[in-house]
Amino acid sequence: MQNDQQVARKAAVYEAALQLIGQGVSPAALKIQQLADAAGIGKGTVYEYFSSKEEILQGLAEYCFARENERVRAMFADCTTLAGLEERITGYLQDIAASRMGSYKMIAETLGMPRRTGAMPACMAELKEIVSELLARLQAAGEIAPELGMEYCYMSLLSAVVGGLMGLCYAADHDRTVEDLMDNLRLMIRRTLGK
Repeated sequence: MQNDQQVARKAAVYEAALQLIGQGVSPAALKIQQLADAAGIGKGTVYEYFSSKEEILQGLAEYCFARENERVRAMFADCTTLAGLEERITGYLQDIAASRMGSYKMIAETLGMPRRTGAMPACMAELKEIVSELLARLQAAGEIAPELGMEYCYMSLLSAVVGGLMGLCYAADHDRTVEDLMDNLRLMIRRTLGK
């Protein structure tokens, strides 16, 4: 079990990494000394908590993912309609694009790195649980076609969200309207999950 100081120091390193990444530093180019300086701790202190930069990046992805899981859980806590799901997802994606894209790039890059084990990270399993609970609630309320299996619903929604996030990145770089993209995302969710 980690004590409060360990948790705080690791969080300071993770926040420093996000700050540097937000300033345009590539995760691959991050240096331990940069992280230490940005976190306001010594380089030796960083090595007390992490054995390598790769360990920091892996932990950072899980740190970012855990924060997003908290946001997702809160966002879906009282969602009871497919229309509500569409609106919350589109708003969530727009918020990511506006304020947390660096976190998502970090998650994507780190999750793409070779892992020491083939197991699904706990943060991904938690996200699946959060979304599966939401989908089961919507299906019980008659918002999702009853013949659709939960795995199909989960993968369809995940695909729509990832596609929407990629579309937002594309729209920002190619002067496309975000509202058209969000309308397409709503339509995709309705067509894949609706009755």
